[in-house]
Amino acid sequence: MKNLYKNTQIFRCIHESHQNFKNKISVYHILKEKACYPDGCIYFRWRCKQLNKKKTCHRGYSHVGRKCFGCRDFYEEKIHNYPELQISQEEYCQFRHELDDFEDWLQEHQFKALEFSGKIGNIKPHFVKKVYPQTQFLSFKGFILVFKEIFLDRLHFEDPVYGLISADHLKQMDLGSGTCLEGVADLKVDHGRLILSRFRRMEILQKGIPLDWNDSFTQLARETATEFAVQPEGCLQCPYGSLVDVEYHKDHHTYSNRRLICLKGIVDYRSCYVRADYCGLDREADDFPQEECKSSSALKV
Repeated sequence: MKNLYKNTQIFRCIHESHQNFKNKISVYHILKEKACYPDGCIYFRWRCKQLNKKKTCHRGYSHVGRKCFGCRDFYEEKIHNYPELQISQEEYCQFRHELDDFEDWLQEHQFKALEFSGKIGNIKPHFVKKVYPQTQFLSFKGFILVFKEIFLDRLHFEDPVYGLISADHLKQMDLGSGTCLEGVADLKVDHGRLILSRFRRMEILQKGIPLDWNDSFTQLARETATEFAVQPEGCLQCPYGSLVDVEYHKDHHTYSNRRLICLKGIVDYRSCYVRADYCGLDREADDFPQEECKSSSALKV
């Protein structure tokens, strides 16, 4: 089974906020978060007649904002975008049937304890960034276990599943990249991602590569991490590229999104040296036999 919420081959949207994702948007965002298919979404873009002509604003502003309301040069553009299907209607109907089956499975298993078995592909620090009008900070919440594939309740998932674990629990279990383990954890869905938490009754089937991260590295990463406007696939696969949940707090309102940060503090991903230094680590992690990572119960599937 695959996580159909994260499928980006079904919809395409030309909304300007999706340009960093090459306008390929996940099923979860279109059908669940925005619910904008097939009717689309409407938003208004603030414009200025003078700034459009590269002239100077008579009030001295350099961009259009709330203080421009009522100005004779201020106007709004109504933008109506429609998600576009990247497959045929017949294929989409078939996909909806598969999505219904997937959601039925989620409804039955979400927020419940599930047996799992899999190999850890990567371990990354778990940060949450909070942004206020006058300040911002990055909080360390523990670590994220990245399973490239996993067995959940004897069902084989071929898409990434993520696990949230505390630093103390991680250190106690001595987990690392390539570790094969089984145990019990609670399942939930977060913005279309499958998340495991409250790990217990874990048993290591095969040791992996020792964890690179320690307290000093984590604190240094929190202070020096850089943020990218785009999300290159290579950075998402890198041990030091991490998607961070960002919470924006302004005018008594809160909204959130995810941003890619580099825990090595590299400013431009195009001049990254990490891949060359750590590609050997990835190869070693992939050398672990996948057959030995499956529990006895998973092998019966």
